[in-house]
Amino acid sequence: MRTKLFLIVALATLTASVSSSRAEDISGLGTRADIFKPQFEALSFRNMDALFPSRKIARSGGASKLPLAAKQISDVPYKYKGDRTLIDFLKRSRTTSFLVIKDGRISMERYFDGASPASTFTSWSVGKSFTSTLVGLALADGKISSIDDPVTRYIPELKGSGYDGVPIKDVLQMSTGVKFVEEYKDTPESDVSRMWADCMVREKMGLNDFAKSVPGGAEKPGTKFIYRSVDTQVLGWLVERVTGKHIADILSERIWKPLGMEHDASWLVDGKGTEAAFCCINATARDYARFGMLFLNDGNWNGSQLVPASWAKDATAPQSSQVGYGKLYPGDPSGYGYQWWIMSPGAFSAEGVHFQFIYVNRPEKLVIVKTSALPTPWDDELAIENFAAFNAVAAALHH
Repeated sequence: MRTKLFLIVALATLTASVSSSRAEDISGLGTRADIFKPQFEALSFRNMDALFPSRKIARSGGASKLPLAAKQISDVPYKYKGDRTLIDFLKRSRTTSFLVIKDGRISMERYFDGASPASTFTSWSVGKSFTSTLVGLALADGKISSIDDPVTRYIPELKGSGYDGVPIKDVLQMSTGVKFVEEYKDTPESDVSRMWADCMVREKMGLNDFAKSVPGGAEKPGTKFIYRSVDTQVLGWLVERVTGKHIADILSERIWKPLGMEHDASWLVDGKGTEAAFCCINATARDYARFGMLFLNDGNWNGSQLVPASWAKDATAPQSSQVGYGKLYPGDPSGYGYQWWIMSPGAFSAEGVHFQFIYVNRPEKLVIVKTSALPTPWDDELAIENFAAFNAVAAALHH
């Protein structure tokens, strides 16, 4: 089944920087070396900007309303290899926040492990769907002529790398053919672990410099889906290059402020100040939900078209045969869009390791946010059950 591989690395030990303005006590946060240890994980995942450098994603001021729905749910039964309940699943999958929005209203909101509505939860690869949205905005603004253009038209520094001549569309669809191994374990073959350790932990090199070092030749571009976080880093570099702005600043200007986000967010950066475009946004559950609602409504927010409707639709549906339904992994029926996982027409998800989700179901007018501190990076069996639970929520609220 689907396996999105990320990182478990032997992180260097650095002292946490403690911010006195934080809403919770993080004196026991530990170090960068501790973030994946079960006793530190939940606290670390909502205080990543205390451990790593970051850039602020500023909100505008007044928050947009998320009213309570008349129909509230507290638990939902469902069947998955026997009788199960939603609350039990949330506990077993180490959920830290769970938020359900139906027809623009909150139907369920729960927090665990010391979290609250003001907590900012790290996105891990949920951040990829934000980065691809910025590509769509750059395209709409004419900063990018076409996603069929080779990425090296805009980033000539990538000539001679695995990205030389690769169309932007292939980068969006994780179909670049570069040689980059995305594995959980910190082994010599795990390129994603090396990228994280060298660029984000030890700060030996910048993320974009790492991308330049990635060779090609794994397969012909545009022929096979292989999940590679470095592809998304290249997309972030692309947006920064064509706009001349930091991607956190663009996200603030074009998404965070117009959506009326409730809290400032942050985006982790490397030692050179470049955002980790493949991950590492830190935001509240409600603000993640607002982003999901934007795509639920085809890029429209209260009458303003913040993201072109054509992009919102194309990004959340398979656009090429190699990312079509059932083509990604053996036995997995899902497809892939532009950095979104597609369950079925109109139902799609931004997903991150350790079980982070923004799930959108357009036919049901439903958005579900789940953040977690799952001890293992991914669990295929639990992921199947996750969507069984989401479907049960949708059925319980269907009308």
